[in-house]
Amino acid sequence: MRNNTNKKKIAPVVIAILALLYVGPMVGMVLAAIIGLSETLEWGILPFLLMYAVIGGAVVAGVLMALAQRLREIDGGEEEDAKKY
Repeated sequence: MRNNTNKKKIAPVVIAILALLYVGPMVGMVLAAIIGLSETLEWGILPFLLMYAVIGGAVVAGVLMALAQRLREIDGGEEEDAKKY
């Protein structure tokens, strides 16, 4: 039974990694643009870049929270409980 539980954890972890690999570099590039180009950056675009970084950070946090919740559900055996009904 333990082996089956570990197999169920593979898909959520892989999907979370793919989502983080997609969003993470974009957030990093925005933050690098804000930090690295601070002397030549036009200040009119700064709110847009900060908003983009905050939204991307929220996506990263949400993916990590959903992953943690899903792994707890798998460990709790919610699928075995659903089979009773």
